[in-house]
Amino acid sequence: MKICKALGNIDENSLRFYQQIGVEQVNIPPSINSDLKLRPLIPPAQKEPPLPMPKKWNKDELNCICDQVRSFNLDPTEIELPISRSILLGEEGRLADLEDVIERIHIASQVGLSVLTYNFTALRASEGYSARIGEGRGGTDLRDFDYSRIKKLSPIKDLGEKPSTVMWENLKFFLEIVVPEAEIAGIRLALHPNDPPVPVYRGVAQPVWNAASVEKLLKLMDSPANSLFFDTGVATEWGENVPDLIRKWGNRDRISSVHFRNVRTEVPHYRYVETFIDDGDCDPLQCMLELAKTGYKGGIDPDHTPSFDKDYNEGKIGWTLAVTQLRTLRDLSIEKNYSKIIPYL
Repeated sequence: MKICKALGNIDENSLRFYQQIGVEQVNIPPSINSDLKLRPLIPPAQKEPPLPMPKKWNKDELNCICDQVRSFNLDPTEIELPISRSILLGEEGRLADLEDVIERIHIASQVGLSVLTYNFTALRASEGYSARIGEGRGGTDLRDFDYSRIKKLSPIKDLGEKPSTVMWENLKFFLEIVVPEAEIAGIRLALHPNDPPVPVYRGVAQPVWNAASVEKLLKLMDSPANSLFFDTGVATEWGENVPDLIRKWGNRDRISSVHFRNVRTEVPHYRYVETFIDDGDCDPLQCMLELAKTGYKGGIDPDHTPSFDKDYNEGKIGWTLAVTQLRTLRDLSIEKNYSKIIPYL
């Protein structure tokens, strides 16, 4: 298992910082940039239909990005795969966009990447997020979600209502075309479950929103190339026993990347607050031990962090703490030296 972090840019300061705190591999950006991309505590609410496909990937540009990453002893292993409006909604232009996706799969393979992460969410329920200012440990700021804030919102113009049957038909169509190409290229496609994990938002069904829907996803195409971007936080939001799910899907080699975070769940799926890794409902030690037992070799990314005083822009304090916790849990779970782990929890 390797400690992973998504890169918004490839400037030397960011890469050096990740190297210093113990990150080992990264999810790379699709284009060269050195602009600092800030990640706010509360993400912008999605109030528009999904976007068309962005510009095509350039193999030479991705090679340059990978070379820059490697120069800091970081391993470029993942990249996020964009999924267009036409693919998500089954609209005109879908076949052309799927050809674009196939091209990206093969380019990723050619530059040495192994995992393409993606979401299949036409409309993310991010309007339900809010901040709990000063309510975290030591006065840190936390992110929470409450479905009651958004459950009565009307469908969005130019999108309308999309039932679950339609979204699943579109997901199945996508997988049947791209998974065989991913198998040829030696690429693992890793779908991140819908987060927040509600069944519907503004009339648009969220297809992969619970453990049963993950099972449905994996059965659509029984292949390591059709795999899961597992999230311990989302699984906790479901109200599930997270180590059991890791064992279930990890033993089948269907986990290709991991977001490792924690939450306190007040109402499964519908109301929860994101916390420090050691301060939620999920047992991080048991989760890491189960990942080790399944032989998981992929990335472990802290994904989100509470906000510290004077640390809003880059989150360096939060990321340093999270990565340190993950490295400790990872190293000692592999050694199975449980007595050494306890003081760090």
